Amino acid sequence: MFGCIHVPDFAVQAALLRESKILPVALLDGPESLLKVVACNASARSAGVFIGMTKPQAEICGVRLIKRVQKHEDAAQAELMDGAYNFSPRIEVTSPGTIIIDLTGSERLLGTGKTIAQLILGEVTKRGFESNIAIAGNPDTAHYAARGFKGITVIGPGDEAQSLSKLPVEVLGVEPEVLDVLHAWGIRDFKSLAALPPIELTERLGQYGLHLQRLARGAVMRELVPAALPATFQESTELEEPIELLEPLAFGLNRLLEQLMQCLVEKSLATDHIEIELTLEVHSDRDVNAPACSSTLSTHQRTVKLPVPTQDAKVLLKLAQLDLAAHPPHAPVKKIKIQAIPARIRFTQTGLFQPLAPEPAKLEITMARIRAVVGETDSQKRNLVGFPALLDSHRPDHFQVVPPSPKPGNSVEPSTRLALRRFRPVIPARVEVNAEQAPVWIGFSRRKARVTCSSGPWRGGGQWWDAAGEWLREEWDINLTLDGHTALYRIFRDLATRKWFVEGMYD
Repeated sequence: MFGCIHVPDFAVQAALLRESKILPVALLDGPESLLKVVACNASARSAGVFIGMTKPQAEICGVRLIKRVQKHEDAAQAELMDGAYNFSPRIEVTSPGTIIIDLTGSERLLGTGKTIAQLILGEVTKRGFESNIAIAGNPDTAHYAARGFKGITVIGPGDEAQSLSKLPVEVLGVEPEVLDVLHAWGIRDFKSLAALPPIELTERLGQYGLHLQRLARGAVMRELVPAALPATFQESTELEEPIELLEPLAFGLNRLLEQLMQCLVEKSLATDHIEIELTLEVHSDRDVNAPACSSTLSTHQRTVKLPVPTQDAKVLLKLAQLDLAAHPPHAPVKKIKIQAIPARIRFTQTGLFQPLAPEPAKLEITMARIRAVVGETDSQKRNLVGFPALLDSHRPDHFQVVPPSPKPGNSVEPSTRLALRRFRPVIPARVEVNAEQAPVWIGFSRRKARVTCSSGPWRGGGQWWDAAGEWLREEWDINLTLDGHTALYRIFRDLATRKWFVEGMYD
């Protein structure tokens, strides 16, 4: 099932959006010296205005003349598309003021075709448009029914040809040459076109004529050409007074995030990436922390990313608050702008009574709170919060910390292998060796113990091409008895400095 929204005289309605549409109005466009009428409403046509009339001629008819502004039509088209997205994520913008909606499967949610048409009409009317709504089994039938019939039209399966039979052939929007040929044959409506013999029609007008006949019969089934979604969704607001504290700033952030999430929900989208831009009111003579060149650093930008897309504005607000608390702006905020990068919703299967893992959004908030306490990176510029991942290297303890990227359905099998609990940083040690250079005594952390058993050495090295990063060492596994308990440790000797260290303890 498909629905079509058609706004008659769309250019005029766009110019008069939120105003009365009863007055006769004509739109003018072209050079100032030769303005001509490019669109007019029914009242203006009744007064004698027609397309192509010059401005002086239109003034004689006593109608209101308005200069055409393209951005008004673009804004009206975007408003109409937002209304259509409330009923389906798959829409086609056939022409300015005409939108076809894929309503397949919506009957169980919204009701019958007539009920859906009434809901669409109410939504479009609420946005300030006077429109025609048609429901049919294929896109083109709904399109021509909305263009040709006023109000609501519902065409059931199998009734396409009969329902469209009274429409004039001009509704098809054919070229003037083809229209002249049809009129010369006495073809004035869809019924006459549908009754022509297909072979003779093809011989004279080719496949194009056969396609027009199938359109007149309502027998064309095609796929919609989905409207292109914007690359980003953006909301902004300018504050009456500059805000210095984070708590009142959160109110503005919350309102913008809710508006963004509403737009994404209407289009069945989510976001995993938002960019916050704060315009600051910098006074160099008042703010000692202000940069020397405030004109180039008058904005404060932060990026919030999530591992999975979400439609929850509260989660994004909390992450934005934690991020701004860790990286506050250096001056009062005058304007807020938020951009959301759209992403497809990710559907996952959870358990019957409880989720299989923590919710990714809540886990991200927890990690953001931990990051605010322990910091973001260590001395080696590695992230402090996340999941460890080994790097493609044989160097011991060579890893990085990456953000979470949960994969639904993966489970970790328990392992019975020994695990090495590494000491960071490693613990310096004093080691005595025998004639075979095997350790026999060790002292570290103000304790000394005899090595009851040892295994090794295992020599390793790498990055010989880099003098600063080259490493070379030998490792031993030793068994000790400390405080009456047996323990297994990993020690190593740095062959460059000839010093010993305790690397870790086996669990």
